[in-house]
Amino acid sequence: MKTDRQKLILELISGQDVGTQQQLLELLSARGVRCTQATLSRDIHALNLVKLPSPGGGVRYGVEPVPTAGNDASKLLNIARLASLSIEAACNIIVIKTMPGLAHAVGSFADKLEEQGLVGSIAGNDTILLIIKDSASAQALCRDLRELLFGGKDAGEKRAAGAAD
Repeated sequence: MKTDRQKLILELISGQDVGTQQQLLELLSARGVRCTQATLSRDIHALNLVKLPSPGGGVRYGVEPVPTAGNDASKLLNIARLASLSIEAACNIIVIKTMPGLAHAVGSFADKLEEQGLVGSIAGNDTILLIIKDSASAQALCRDLRELLFGGKDAGEKRAAGAAD
Protein backbone atom coordinates (compact mmCIF):
# COMPACT_ATOMS: atom_id res chain seq x y z
CA MET A 1 0.00 0.00 0.00
CA LYS A 2 2.71 2.48 1.04
CA THR A 3 4.94 1.56 -1.90
CA ASP A 4 2.01 1.79 -4.34
CA ARG A 5 1.03 5.19 -2.93
CA GLN A 6 4.61 6.47 -3.17
CA LYS A 7 4.92 5.20 -6.73
CA LEU A 8 1.68 6.99 -7.62
CA ILE A 9 3.00 10.20 -6.02
CA LEU A 10 6.09 10.02 -8.24
CA GLU A 11 3.90 9.38 -11.30
CA LEU A 12 1.66 12.34 -10.45
CA ILE A 13 4.49 14.83 -9.92
CA SER A 14 6.36 13.65 -13.01
CA GLY A 15 3.29 14.10 -15.23
CA GLN A 16 2.15 17.54 -14.09
CA ASP A 17 3.03 20.52 -11.92
CA VAL A 18 1.90 19.84 -8.36
CA GLY A 19 2.69 22.74 -6.06
CA THR A 20 0.94 21.97 -2.77
CA GLN A 21 0.24 19.04 -0.50
CA GLN A 22 -3.48 19.82 -0.79
CA GLN A 23 -3.29 19.54 -4.58
CA LEU A 24 -1.42 16.25 -4.25
CA LEU A 25 -4.01 14.94 -1.76
CA GLU A 26 -6.77 15.80 -4.25
CA LEU A 27 -4.96 14.07 -7.11
CA LEU A 28 -4.43 10.97 -4.97
CA SER A 29 -8.09 11.01 -3.94
CA ALA A 30 -9.15 11.24 -7.60
CA ARG A 31 -7.14 8.04 -8.17
CA GLY A 32 -8.92 6.33 -5.27
CA VAL A 33 -6.07 6.69 -2.76
CA ARG A 34 -7.10 8.14 0.57
CA CYS A 35 -4.44 9.33 3.00
CA THR A 36 -3.99 11.99 5.63
CA GLN A 37 -1.87 15.10 5.30
CA ALA A 38 0.52 13.64 7.91
CA THR A 39 0.96 10.46 5.85
CA LEU A 40 1.54 12.51 2.72
CA SER A 41 4.16 14.60 4.55
CA ARG A 42 5.99 11.41 5.57
CA ASP A 43 5.85 10.17 1.97
CA ILE A 44 7.23 13.47 0.67
CA HIS A 45 10.08 13.22 3.15
CA ALA A 46 10.75 9.53 2.39
CA LEU A 47 10.83 10.23 -1.36
CA ASN A 48 13.17 13.19 -0.81
CA LEU A 49 10.83 15.53 -2.69
CA VAL A 50 11.63 19.22 -2.81
CA LYS A 51 9.96 22.33 -4.21
CA LEU A 52 11.44 23.23 -7.59
CA PRO A 53 10.76 26.21 -9.87
CA SER A 54 7.92 25.49 -12.28
CA PRO A 55 8.50 26.36 -15.97
CA GLY A 56 5.27 28.38 -15.95
CA GLY A 57 6.20 30.25 -12.76
CA GLY A 58 5.56 29.24 -9.19
CA VAL A 59 6.83 26.04 -7.64
CA ARG A 60 6.20 22.31 -8.04
CA TYR A 61 7.21 19.14 -6.25
CA GLY A 62 10.09 17.20 -7.74
CA VAL A 63 12.92 14.88 -6.80
CA GLU A 64 16.00 16.79 -5.81
CA PRO A 65 18.08 16.86 -9.05
CA VAL A 66 21.49 16.55 -7.41
CA PRO A 67 21.38 15.00 -3.95
CA THR A 68 23.47 16.62 -1.27
CA ALA A 69 26.17 14.75 0.61
CA GLY A 70 23.91 14.28 3.64
CA ASN A 71 21.21 12.33 1.79
CA ASP A 72 20.46 8.89 3.08
CA ALA A 73 21.36 6.11 0.61
CA SER A 74 18.16 4.24 1.49
CA LYS A 75 16.08 7.19 0.22
CA LEU A 76 17.86 7.09 -3.13
CA LEU A 77 17.36 3.32 -3.29
CA ASN A 78 13.65 3.76 -2.56
CA ILE A 79 13.32 6.38 -5.32
CA ALA A 80 15.28 4.20 -7.75
CA ARG A 81 13.01 1.22 -7.02
CA LEU A 82 9.86 3.26 -7.55
CA ALA A 83 11.02 5.22 -10.60
CA SER A 84 12.91 2.60 -12.63
CA LEU A 85 11.02 0.86 -15.42
CA SER A 86 13.63 -1.27 -17.17
CA ILE A 87 17.34 -2.09 -17.19
CA GLU A 88 19.10 -3.44 -20.28
CA ALA A 89 22.76 -4.06 -21.11
CA ALA A 90 24.14 -3.40 -24.60
CA CYS A 91 27.83 -4.29 -24.89
CA ASN A 92 29.53 -2.13 -22.25
CA ILE A 93 26.56 0.23 -21.71
CA ILE A 94 23.62 -0.20 -19.36
CA VAL A 95 20.42 1.66 -20.25
CA ILE A 96 17.97 2.37 -17.42
CA LYS A 97 14.51 3.68 -18.37
CA THR A 98 12.64 5.65 -15.69
CA MET A 99 9.42 7.54 -15.25
CA PRO A 100 9.61 10.99 -16.89
CA GLY A 101 11.67 13.51 -14.96
CA LEU A 102 13.25 10.99 -12.58
CA ALA A 103 16.37 9.88 -14.45
CA HIS A 104 18.65 12.26 -12.53
CA ALA A 105 17.54 10.84 -9.18
CA VAL A 106 18.06 7.25 -10.34
CA GLY A 107 21.38 8.30 -11.90
CA SER A 108 22.47 9.72 -8.54
CA PHE A 109 21.66 6.36 -6.98
CA ALA A 110 23.75 4.55 -9.64
CA ASP A 111 26.67 6.95 -9.13
CA LYS A 112 26.64 6.26 -5.39
CA LEU A 113 27.09 2.53 -6.01
CA GLU A 114 30.81 3.18 -6.58
CA GLU A 115 30.95 0.18 -8.89
CA GLN A 116 34.56 -0.55 -9.88
CA GLY A 117 33.75 -1.03 -13.57
CA LEU A 118 31.57 2.08 -13.84
CA VAL A 119 33.38 4.65 -15.99
CA GLY A 120 30.64 7.28 -16.00
CA SER A 121 26.93 8.02 -16.34
CA ILE A 122 24.66 10.34 -18.29
CA ALA A 123 21.08 11.08 -17.26
CA GLY A 124 18.40 12.67 -19.40
CA ASN A 125 14.71 13.07 -18.64
CA ASP A 126 13.74 9.40 -18.52
CA THR A 127 16.89 7.52 -19.55
CA ILE A 128 20.25 6.87 -17.91
CA LEU A 129 23.32 5.52 -19.66
CA LEU A 130 25.91 3.81 -17.50
CA ILE A 131 29.23 3.34 -19.29
CA ILE A 132 31.02 0.26 -18.01
CA LYS A 133 34.64 -0.81 -18.63
CA ASP A 134 33.77 -4.00 -20.48
CA SER A 135 30.84 -6.10 -21.63
CA ALA A 136 31.19 -8.82 -18.98
CA SER A 137 31.18 -6.23 -16.17
CA ALA A 138 28.14 -4.55 -17.74
CA GLN A 139 26.22 -7.85 -17.84
CA ALA A 140 27.09 -8.56 -14.20
CA LEU A 141 26.11 -5.06 -13.03
CA CYS A 142 22.88 -5.24 -15.04
CA ARG A 143 21.93 -8.48 -13.24
CA ASP A 144 22.83 -6.95 -9.87
CA LEU A 145 20.78 -3.79 -10.56
CA ARG A 146 17.76 -5.82 -11.66
CA GLU A 147 17.96 -7.87 -8.48
CA LEU A 148 18.40 -4.78 -6.30
CA LEU A 149 15.69 -2.66 -7.95
CA PHE A 150 13.17 -5.25 -9.16
CA GLY A 151 13.87 -8.30 -7.03
CA GLY A 152 14.82 -10.52 -9.98
CA LYS A 153 16.32 -10.48 -13.43
CA ASP A 154 13.02 -10.75 -15.34
CA ALA A 155 11.10 -8.22 -13.25
CA GLY A 156 12.51 -5.27 -15.20
CA GLU A 157 11.24 -6.55 -18.53
CA LYS A 158 7.82 -7.37 -17.05
CA ARG A 159 7.61 -3.95 -15.41
CA ALA A 160 8.54 -2.16 -18.65
CA ALA A 161 5.94 -4.16 -20.57
CA GLY A 162 3.32 -3.25 -17.98
CA ALA A 163 4.23 0.45 -18.25
CA ALA A 164 3.72 0.33 -22.02
CA ASP A 165 0.17 -1.03 -21.65
